[in-house]
Order: sequence, then C-alpha cells, then structure tokens
Amino acid sequence: MAQDNIYVGLDFGTTKICVVVASKNSDGSIDIIGLGKAPSDGIRRGVVVNIDSTVNSIRDAIAEAERMSGVQIKSVTAGIAGGHIKSFNQRGTIAVKGGREISQKDVERVIETAAATNITVGNEILAILPQQFILDGQSEIKDPVGMTGVRLEADVHIITGAVSSAQNIIKSCEKAGIIVNDIVLEQLASSESVLSDDEKEIGVCLIDGGGGTSDMAVFKQGAVFHTAALLIGGRNFTKDLAIGLNTPESEAEKLKVKNGCVWMPLVEEDDKIEVPTVGGRPPRLVSKATVTQILQARAEEVFQIFKGELQYKGLLDHLGAGVVITGGLSNHEGIDLLAAEILGVPVRVGRPHNVGGLADYVQDPKYATGVGLALCAAKKGHVSGGKQLTGSDEKQFTNVLARMKSWFGEFF
Repeated sequence: MAQDNIYVGLDFGTTKICVVVASKNSDGSIDIIGLGKAPSDGIRRGVVVNIDSTVNSIRDAIAEAERMSGVQIKSVTAGIAGGHIKSFNQRGTIAVKGGREISQKDVERVIETAAATNITVGNEILAILPQQFILDGQSEIKDPVGMTGVRLEADVHIITGAVSSAQNIIKSCEKAGIIVNDIVLEQLASSESVLSDDEKEIGVCLIDGGGGTSDMAVFKQGAVFHTAALLIGGRNFTKDLAIGLNTPESEAEKLKVKNGCVWMPLVEEDDKIEVPTVGGRPPRLVSKATVTQILQARAEEVFQIFKGELQYKGLLDHLGAGVVITGGLSNHEGIDLLAAEILGVPVRVGRPHNVGGLADYVQDPKYATGVGLALCAAKKGHVSGGKQLTGSDEKQFTNVLARMKSWFGEFF
C-alpha cells in the first residue's frame, strides 16, 4: 500500500502504548486500517520514566499495527500529557499602520505578541491556540484577514510543558526506529475524535480519563478556553480496590474491568462477586455494592475536583453542550449518571466517530486519543512515510517544537 496517504497516531498511555493507523480516501474521509497496543511499563502519569521499557512497548505496538494494516510505519504523530502540562490565557495587541487591510503576517505577529511571556525554566510553549481576534473594539472575530482596522488584538490559550518530557518522547521513538512528525496534547487529540463542531461552538468540556492522569479541555465558540490535568487515573481506582478488598492489583484490575460500576442505584443488593485474596487464602464473596462504593468514592473525587476547576475559571455556566467523558474512565458503568449528578450539566460518553474501515475496533473510548492523533496527522498532512529529520537530537526537537506551536490554526 502506498505510504502517501497513511497517517499514524501514537498514544503514550500510562497503562498501554497504542498505535492507530489511518488512511485518507479520495473524498477526504478517513479509514482506520490498523491498531496495535502493548502494555506500558516505562511511563508514569504520562511521562517517560524508563526509556528502554518504553522503546520495547513502542516496538511491540508498532509491529502489531503493521501486521494488521499491511504497511510499514516510518513516522508518527505522538501524544503528550502529564502533570507538567500547564496552561493560561493571554492577550496580545499590535498597531496596524495606516488602517490598511489585515494580512496573514499581521495575524502571526499579534499571536507572537500574545505569546511573549516568561516561561518557567525547563519548560517550553507547546501550543498557542487563538480564542478570538478583536479589531478596533469589535470582538468575536475568527479570521480578521482582509478586514480593515488600526488596532488588532488576539486572545490566545497558551500551553506549556517540560522540555525533557517532549525530548524523551522523541528519543524513545527514535530508538524504536520511528520518527516523530509532531506532538499534540492528548486531550486535544481526543477532542478530534469524539467531539462535534457544534459542541465546541456551544460550549463543551471534555474529560479524558486515562491510566495515570485525567485530562480536561474546555471549548466554547469553537476555540480552546481551558486545559488542565489531574494526577488521578485508572491506576488509582485499581489500587483502591486492591487495598479495600485485600486482593492483588492484577486481580483488582480484572475486577474493575469486568464489574466496574460507579453509581450505586444500578447495583442489586444481592449481587455477589468472587474476589481472590493474598497469601494463598481461598477466594471470598463480596457484594457488588462494596466494589461500587469503593469505585464511586474515587470517581466522585475526580468530578468534584474538575467541578471546582470549572467554577474557579467561571466556565461551568458556559457548557451548553455539557460534558463529554472519554478514555478508560468512561468504561465504568454509570459514569455519565454520576458526573451529571455532581456537575449539574448533561453528560455523555465520547467514542471515536466519523471514521470508516475498522471503526468497530476503535469504538472503545480508550482508543479516543490514538484515533484523534491519527486524525491530527491527516489534518496536518504528516504522512507516515514522511522524510526523516536529520541533525542533532536538539535540532530534531526544535523542528518538532516548531510544528507543535503551529497547531494554533487547527483548534480554532
């Protein structure tokens, strides 16, 4: 199969590495043609902590995706997440000489002005996402090019992250024999696969719950207005079960996947579950209500924290389309009911949509980020057979960083 229409997303998850291969049809539609995954042993809370283990996981996931798709994967668009990701909103202003027509260079200049800010040592600006342009006091302008005015302003959302984290993603991929074309914030990638344009316009909050972190992105008027990361994920749920039920974490994970409910009204009082114990003791029966109480307590904590974040930023009353939950977190039975109860807005579970091919394989919300990264690659034209970057590691990182910053035109 020709490589000039193949696009690959690589999701660096805390519990799994996931590779999604997509192809673009002549009509612009996207088909999923391959999926590969492998346990992730070298990543903690979205950050690479062991390069050798991560490299092995990448190779395994790539090999599986290549077998399924029948193509050789040479380069990928990778995701980035973790507690080191920070964001804030800022405004920039420039004067337009003589009140002439606004050009694309003026737009780039005002965005650069807005992004001129002091960043913590060791961090870099990863993305600059415009929210609106203001021309001579007229706000809510999406594209000022061609309009006439003397004062151009831009409100932007700036995302920063640790340089070392992005460098380790690039290094791990290179050691696995593939090149990183681009790096995208994972909740923004997920938004590409599970949110509609109407939801982004009306106002929506995406909560992407993974194994190590739960990430949030808020959209309104079609633009990103807030992003945040919470260092609580699926592993916390598993550990709670392991401790509360006195069972090994491996068994607690199986129990969570099979019987993971977070909404007590859905549980029958006489439902029982067999739970393995530690120390060679025989398994015992516990009520499903006990399991649900443990999981619900942790889920309530997650949504209460996000509710506080939304209230603090003044965004909770602007979610006309409510909240969309995706990622592994959304596979807990009753998660939408619990979230709606706490947040007081409509809630739905987000699954990858608007893709063909092996769409059934990626209907699970845990593949939302991987599918979204492949869609991002297709949108930017970063084919898997792209030219290999040359030069030092620092030069390659600089090139990828420049591409990351150029995403400002894609999420607005």
